[in-house]
Amino acid sequence: MTSKESIQQLFDFHKDLVSISCITENESPCTAYLHKHLTQLGYTVELQQISPGRENVLAYLGTNRNPRVLFNTHIDVVPPYIEYREDEENVYGRGSSDAKGSMASQVQAVEELRREGKIKEGDVGFLFVVGEEVDHIGMVKANDLGLTPDYLIVGEPTESRLALGHKGVLRLNISLEGKAGHSGHPELGISAIDRLLDILQSLRALDLPESSYFGKTTMNIGTIQGGLAANIIPAHAKAGISFRIATSTQEVLDLVHTVIPLEKQIAEKITVERLTCWEPVRCHAVPGFETFVANYFTDIPSFTSAKKSLLFGPGSILCAHAPHEFINKKELIAAVASYKDIVLKVLSEE
Repeated sequence: MTSKESIQQLFDFHKDLVSISCITENESPCTAYLHKHLTQLGYTVELQQISPGRENVLAYLGTNRNPRVLFNTHIDVVPPYIEYREDEENVYGRGSSDAKGSMASQVQAVEELRREGKIKEGDVGFLFVVGEEVDHIGMVKANDLGLTPDYLIVGEPTESRLALGHKGVLRLNISLEGKAGHSGHPELGISAIDRLLDILQSLRALDLPESSYFGKTTMNIGTIQGGLAANIIPAHAKAGISFRIATSTQEVLDLVHTVIPLEKQIAEKITVERLTCWEPVRCHAVPGFETFVANYFTDIPSFTSAKKSLLFGPGSILCAHAPHEFINKKELIAAVASYKDIVLKVLSEE
């Protein structure tokens, strides 16, 4: 059972993490803090450079750098930075839920297991990575560390439920050209925005695939750019689209190509740029937890050498990235016990 002293350590660590601004590509202040903090706790800590000023953190007990169970979550947060504050029930601030809540409770769980003598060198370690919120570059580069854990436990705000998996993701940029002209004579120009809107409407009308396991594929038109002024026929237009994939990325790409076939792309100067393409992921589960399938995406498929992956963490994705991001204090405390339970159950599976 988590003691009052342990709870205070958890809250202090979580406060320190949330109080550090570590928006993607500016993770170094948090990385430096983690290096110092985990070293003081007695872990062997390695930093893996991803690019100048950006580093992943690998920590483990003793000299065994390839533990059976590897806790993971991401260091970076989305903008804008929101300062730490708290009341009797909740902690607020950027990253309080996504994903400093997971990070703090993961470390505290291992600390309690160490004090209780329930784990040893080679059982558990940490891999905290940069870049999850943008391009997953930290987790991709982590494959170069040569780690082969039996279990990867990824911390994301799952409302303290175990995820049986999550959807894949396909991100596209669609851009095209028109012909500029005076808006008083639209017959002399070609509106790139009008053409783009026609394409987007056709994409919205698609019957997107679904599966019994992951649910329905969804599409979000996240950005639209184009034009110079209201009285100029726009010569360029661009849209950013994100699909949450329930079946396969190829099936969705094939549907996109029914709307914009290659010959149409060539003839009408349309560019379809594929930015991200990841398949749906199935996760491992242990008994004793409520389960669900997540609609969002994580770092899990970016790390290819884990035998089994689990997805669990305190907090809700519904407030992550929002101006009111928060985590409930009782849930944060309970996550420590849950992570301990997960570790002991997976270590006893083999």
